[in-house]
Amino acid sequence: PISGELLMVQTLTRHGERAPDKIVSKQSCRSIFKSAKDILQKFNAAPGRLTPQGITHMREVGAYIKERYVEGLHWDGIGKDMNKFLNTDYQTHQDEWEFVARAGYRQQRSMAAIVEGIFPFTPVPISVSPRTEDPALGGPAPACGSRTAKMIVDWHKVKGWEMLKQHIDVVEAIETICDVNLTGNPVNAEPGGPNPHAWIGDISDSLDSAFACGVPVPSEVTPELHKDLTKLAFDVQEGSHYDDPQGAIMFAGEFPEQLLSYFERFNDIPEGKNRPKKTPKARLFSCSRELMYGLEKLFGWKTEIKGQPKGRVVSATTFIWELHREQDIFDPSKTGLLVRTYYWQPEMDEPVLLQNDVSLETYRQRYEDYLSKHGGK
Repeated sequence: PISGELLMVQTLTRHGERAPDKIVSKQSCRSIFKSAKDILQKFNAAPGRLTPQGITHMREVGAYIKERYVEGLHWDGIGKDMNKFLNTDYQTHQDEWEFVARAGYRQQRSMAAIVEGIFPFTPVPISVSPRTEDPALGGPAPACGSRTAKMIVDWHKVKGWEMLKQHIDVVEAIETICDVNLTGNPVNAEPGGPNPHAWIGDISDSLDSAFACGVPVPSEVTPELHKDLTKLAFDVQEGSHYDDPQGAIMFAGEFPEQLLSYFERFNDIPEGKNRPKKTPKARLFSCSRELMYGLEKLFGWKTEIKGQPKGRVVSATTFIWELHREQDIFDPSKTGLLVRTYYWQPEMDEPVLLQNDVSLETYRQRYEDYLSKHGGK
């Protein structure tokens, strides 16, 4: 445990592993994922739905949060005493918690499984807002949908195929295996859809799920090819969504503003006093990866998960923000609010620091500086 008083924790988790979407069986990898029925039989989940492995990983996320914040010990004052941060009984301490999911089956069921990992057999309310009315988790921000769609499609037209051609050996191998033509880097751009997907990304996601869930794939999909495809698809998404710095702003939406504003409620609360009214001690969110990549760009982070390209967020990856009250090292009579940021994933024993000991004011300033520099707000 660290010395400062823990005041609040907020977490953001990418949904669990899912079965390939139905569109993959229709256009981008029909030879492996032949139909919706075939996907259901192979993954024990309907297309686009969480797999049993995905649900297990979400429960593990919840179990980790329980271990760290319900069962673990934390300072309840500046070096005064150590106690459990959150109560073990949800029924009598409901005001300590808030559970929020992005509107969508995979995010909502992911949050339900996270809750099961913390409070087995305990029903809790999960807040969900329609995506068009959710500027925090519904990213891209509702007002930006047409802009993000144009930004992504335009990038693919200008740069997408050029990037794929630089890795033509990987592309041609996947074309043969999936019986698909990737010339020109085709994109799923539904009319009005705010987040078009490249076919190469859909194929990579589907094979990722297959490997994670133990679903057999053709022997031609070697570990080396899988690794190269993952890196290529990740680079394509990074380029199409975030080469334009405004992409991070649009996909992060108002999540960073809400995150910081909740922490800032503690600015005027003296040491030892109760937390601000209507402010839970723990706020848990489930989301899609585009929001998490937007936050990486906004704050200059990069996850480093074993076997993954630097910065890539796999299913069940969780960002953790802790708000602490620390003594001023130059004047112990003064205290300040500090934020520590971690990431964790079920294959990790301990969380890894993304950002250490940053004052809440500095955190706010970094966010405001990015918005100011890149035309946000």
